[in-house]
Amino acid sequence: MASLSELYRAHLKAWAAGDVETALSYMADDIVWYPNRAMRPIVGKPAVRLFVAKFAHGMENISFTQTHMIEHGNILFVEGVETYVKAGKQVNTPYAGVVEWRDGQAVNWRDYFDLKTLDAQLAG
Repeated sequence: MASLSELYRAHLKAWAAGDVETALSYMADDIVWYPNRAMRPIVGKPAVRLFVAKFAHGMENISFTQTHMIEHGNILFVEGVETYVKAGKQVNTPYAGVVEWRDGQAVNWRDYFDLKTLDAQLAG
């Protein structure tokens, strides 16, 4: 079986390519995802699919750089930067995340980033 880091990177690769269904295949049907810990959780693949369709609309040149990845049992801690262009605006968002895995799929995913920084870049 692939390492948690490999699963995570495969998910991000699909996401960056706009392949939502492959990206979702790395999430369990009962996924609980906090796109940002300051937000309410999104529960279940159908709800994640709807959120992603709305949030990702107009995103281009998506890439992810991981600066740290630590695996402990079924938990992956990751730190990195998400980069993309949306509505002609360059966005670079540092983030950290904690992902809990079961049988090769994420079951609980919590991302942390500064919403004000993101909003300022999109407004700029």
